[in-house]
Amino acid sequence: MATIKRNTVYVVTHMRGVKAAVAAEAKQIGARATSLLAEHRHDGDTRVEVNRHKTDTTVDLIDDGKAVVAIEFGHLTSTGEFVPGLNILSRAAGL
Repeated sequence: MATIKRNTVYVVTHMRGVKAAVAAEAKQIGARATSLLAEHRHDGDTRVEVNRHKTDTTVDLIDDGKAVVAIEFGHLTSTGEFVPGLNILSRAAGL
């Protein structure tokens, strides 16, 4: 029977090539997200940031007005009507 060592995930995620591949994919997702956001952006400070960390890279939707959840997933108007989100990050990542 095959066994997997307990630290396999740690070893793989810390490999230089894996970190580089993850960062490259995140950069591409960030570029697609920036393009998608530009199609819909009106006024505001919403932007896409790609942040590289020790073992991973994140693509973040940033809005100083704290409307990120509403922008991505949607919101209700004052009359209770649902306005769909733009799904910027989801679409950029192909989800």
